[in-house]
This record gives sequence, C-alpha cells and structure tokens, in this order.
Amino acid sequence: MREQVISFFKQFIDLEEKDIILIKELTTVKHFSKNEFILIQGKVCDFVAFINKGAFRGFYSVDGQEYSKQFFLEGEFCTDYASFLTEKKSFTYLQATEDSTVVVLKKKDVDVMYKAIPNFVQFGKLLAESLYIKVCDIKASFILNSPEERYINLIKDRPKVMQSMPQYMIASYLGITPEALSRIRRRLGKT
Repeated sequence: MREQVISFFKQFIDLEEKDIILIKELTTVKHFSKNEFILIQGKVCDFVAFINKGAFRGFYSVDGQEYSKQFFLEGEFCTDYASFLTEKKSFTYLQATEDSTVVVLKKKDVDVMYKAIPNFVQFGKLLAESLYIKVCDIKASFILNSPEERYINLIKDRPKVMQSMPQYMIASYLGITPEALSRIRRRLGKT
C-alpha cells in the first residue's frame, strides 16, 4: 500500500533504502467508506493523506449549506494545508466521496522526515509551491472567468473530477447552482 506514495515521492526526489524504510515506519494506511470524514470543521488538521484509491472533497458548511472548495483524487494528497501548517482549527470538512484508501503522514512524522531525509525538504517546498499556485489559479478564475469558462477549464484541467464527482458538488465548486450548471451543460451540448 505504501509503494504508491513512495513512487510519488521518487518522481521529485531521490530516496535511499533507509529513507524508504523510515517512510514505511512513519506512515499508516487507513480506509474510509463513502461519506466518511477524514477531517471535520473545528479540528486541527495534523496530517497529509496520500490517496491510493478513491476520492475526497473539501468543503465548508455555513448555516447547513455546503460549499465545495477542492477535490482530491487518486494519486494526490488530501489535507487542509493551512490548518496543517498553522496548527489552527480547520474551517474545512474533508469527506470521502467513494470508498477510499489513504497513506497518512502525521505532521510530527513529516517533521521527522524533514530532518532525517535530506531531499524531503525539497519535496515539501515543491508541494507547497504547487498548492499555492492552485489556490492562486482558483481565486483568479473566480474574478477573471465566467462560470461557463470555469466549467470548461475544469473539464480540460481535471477531467477525472467530472467523471467521479456528483454534479451538485461540481456546481458548488464552480460557485453556481445545479440548475445553472445544467444550463451551461446544455449550451455546450453536454448532457
């Protein structure tokens, strides 16, 4: 189960055998059923979870209304990175959208890896930069693009989201109602 996350790390950094052994010792494999939460609002996110199988969504809940903020798919990390870094309570829920298996790295263990694995700091830097760019792109898209353009970009940039997430979650992520998404899909000839 841990081989996928190790392969992911190896795409970015060199790992020695002792590094791989340490990663295996410091990680935990967990299974989540569809709709189960890996994080609830108000708790500190003290982990990053590499998704071996399945998918998660991150969302806010305000007065009973859910607002999707991110989708996490197989081969990606799932976390509330702001809460992880600051050790402050999360405003986010992270929920499995299908039965999922993850490899969990606790913050304290990530800190051990930063000290023990010479290249791991470089990996953390690359991951943080990637996440920052994603957040900037999403924020800019809400200012610069119409909902239809955001939808087209989502199809182009993250086709797996379109295949694996329910339409009401996609609509929320795009900042529109499910009915508005249906109209956009009809205009674009997607049913």
